[in-house]
Amino acid sequence: MKLLSVSSFVLLLCTQSALPAADKAAAAVQTPAATAPAAPAKAPAVDPVLELPKIQVTAPRAKQIDKEIKRLDKLIAREKNKIKPTDLDKTLNNEKVATVAAIFGGNSAGHMSAVAASRVMLLEQERDVFEAMKRPTTLEDLKMMEAQIEELRTTRRNLDDAAKQR
Repeated sequence: MKLLSVSSFVLLLCTQSALPAADKAAAAVQTPAATAPAAPAKAPAVDPVLELPKIQVTAPRAKQIDKEIKRLDKLIAREKNKIKPTDLDKTLNNEKVATVAAIFGGNSAGHMSAVAASRVMLLEQERDVFEAMKRPTTLEDLKMMEAQIEELRTTRRNLDDAAKQR
C-alpha cells in the first residue's frame, strides 16, 4: 500500500467525485501512480519513553512518618532535659567518686551529659532523615534513607556501652 500526501489525497477525492462512475477506477489507478515519484513524508524521530520508578505516596505512609517524627520530638525533649545534670546527680556522680566506682560501671555526671548531648544530636539527625523521607525522589534514595535511620538507631543504642563503641 502506498502512502499519499494530503494534497494528492484531496486531489484524488475531488477528481473522483467529478468523474462518472466508470472513469473513477481509471482515475484512482492513475492518480497514485502520478504521485509515486514524490518523496514520501518521513515520520519524526520518536524519543524513547522515560519511565520513572514508582514510589508509594499515600496518606497512611505520610501519617506513619508524621507519627515517627512526633515520637522523635518527644524523645528529643526528654534527652534535652538530661543534658544539664541536676545538683543531686552532680553530688552522687562526682568526678572523683565516678573514677573510684568505675569498676562497678558508674559514669560521672559530665560523661552522662555528654552522652545525652550526643543522643540529642543523633535524634535530630534521624528526624531530618524522616522529614526527607516524606518526599524521596527514587526508590534507591528511600532505601538509602531507611539504612541511614537504622545506622543512627544502632549508634544511639550503643552510646552507653563503652565496649561496643570500640
